[in-house]
Amino acid sequence: MPFIQDGRELITRAFREGFALPAFNFCSLEMARGCVDAAVSLNAPIILQTYQADLAFASPKVMVAMVKALAEESGVPIMLHLDHGLGLEMAQTCLQAGYSSVMLDGGGLEFAELVRQTKVLAQIAHETGASLEVSAERFNKGESEPSNPEEALALFEAGADMVACSVGSEHGQSSRLDLLRLETIASLTKAPLVLHGGSGIAESDLKAATKLGVVKVNIGSASYRALLKVWQQATTLNNHRAVYTQAREAVSREAAHFIKLLGH
Repeated sequence: MPFIQDGRELITRAFREGFALPAFNFCSLEMARGCVDAAVSLNAPIILQTYQADLAFASPKVMVAMVKALAEESGVPIMLHLDHGLGLEMAQTCLQAGYSSVMLDGGGLEFAELVRQTKVLAQIAHETGASLEVSAERFNKGESEPSNPEEALALFEAGADMVACSVGSEHGQSSRLDLLRLETIASLTKAPLVLHGGSGIAESDLKAATKLGVVKVNIGSASYRALLKVWQQATTLNNHRAVYTQAREAVSREAAHFIKLLGH
């Protein structure tokens, strides 16, 4: 079945085969379809994910139904992930709705509390048949703190299936990775790693990261900017369907670029 219910299935495959899955943020059908169209054209698996604020546009149940329908029609493996989940309650709601995977964002938590919550949510996610991403890092401009390799290992030991690492990338900004730190984390954990802020990471660094255990790269800003550019130029189009079509095509082009870049 093209919709991957348990995210661990795709994550394990990517780790074993040495490629990274692009995880595309979306908040509408047009954005989701654009990413799926790219995946179909390249016969590649992808992750679709909703940021916490995206759930104001549609409930987790609606998002699950949408992605399942798109996956079934597409014939390519697709999983649905909660990006930067706000605490246990939001993650549980998404898991109950049928998400393949959720993220526990530990920003602002003491590390001991993050470990405790990781253990709780890992049990819930795994009993549901889903995967768990955990991060204690902050990625916004001016706030990034390098990941501690020992803490990354402790999060895996607490039950995380993926750990998001802060090694130089920033949301919405051009960036270079600290590949030596990433290699140190990968050597210690020997487990699937995640990068945020993928839209702005130098392409050579992204290619190197896929050889260092990175299995998931978040792509948000690239899609949003492509979409906004179409909307800003929409005065030349004479109906809303034309706007939606061009927006979907623009998102699809960006998605295809990252699918190719990440090595599937």
